[in-house]
Amino acid sequence: MRHISTLIIAVIIMALTGLGAQAEVVDRVIAIVNDDIVTLKDFEAFVKIEKRTKFTSIDEYFRNLQMKDRLEAYVEGLLIKQQAKKMGIAVSDEELSAFIEGIKKQNLITDAELREQLRKDNVTYEQFREGVKLNILRTRLLMRVLSTEITVTEASLKSYYESHQELFREEEFHLQQIFISAQHTDIRERAEKAYTQLTSGTPFEDVARSFSDDPSARQGGDIGFVKRSDLMPTLRDGLKNVSPGSFTQVIPTQYGLHILKLLEVKTAEVLPYDEVKKVVNDRMVMEESNKRYRDYMDNLKRTSYIEIKI
Repeated sequence: MRHISTLIIAVIIMALTGLGAQAEVVDRVIAIVNDDIVTLKDFEAFVKIEKRTKFTSIDEYFRNLQMKDRLEAYVEGLLIKQQAKKMGIAVSDEELSAFIEGIKKQNLITDAELREQLRKDNVTYEQFREGVKLNILRTRLLMRVLSTEITVTEASLKSYYESHQELFREEEFHLQQIFISAQHTDIRERAEKAYTQLTSGTPFEDVARSFSDDPSARQGGDIGFVKRSDLMPTLRDGLKNVSPGSFTQVIPTQYGLHILKLLEVKTAEVLPYDEVKKVVNDRMVMEESNKRYRDYMDNLKRTSYIEIKI
């Protein structure tokens, strides 16, 4: 079975964000957001996808300090949903089905494969559809309320470039890789066994020779130096907090599952302004968009009734 990429997981998480209004009131109420209540069961549904890769049980998650951070994200999702309803922003069944078809095409999966992956993750197809719908609602709402075009001047671009030059160096990573192809029907089990052996102290080279489908497995998974810009975004993100000598968690891509070990980082000279001007512009627009989003959410919270009971 082909593996579903992180886009699917992100959309599933969005699905769980908006379930509070429909869920049966069970267990105890942990938050009230305007006219919606949030129960412990609702929140467990929201975090169960994240805990699969980070925690061994729901109980362990709730002992972790991240609980209140994730509850804040849940609350923000409810506020977005409430605002979309007030402003008459809706998504038709036809639009929803078309969007899901696009997700399947992008991730090279069939409907049966999608449903099977959701079943393994203990997420219903109805929850998934609701998550996709909420994701579209969120985008449309933010486009409407943050519709003012963001423009930057040449002077501001150059100023940003000069003050953030560490961002514009072409890094090269010396990597080892364990790659498990999506063609394996037991891809998840193989990745879990490989990762368990690594965390138990088995040399990366030995695990690569045992599990990796990459041709570099014969050399213990050593793929040499790779430019940061040449890596897929998901792999770049996976290496963000990894120091030389350490390895990543299991990283899903459309091709399969990867575990990378960082051996060395080579940093080159700062790239010329003319070469990175578009990157500078994109970063500035992204930062301004994030700021406007945060301002909008902060205002929503100030004007809403929110009671946290944990």
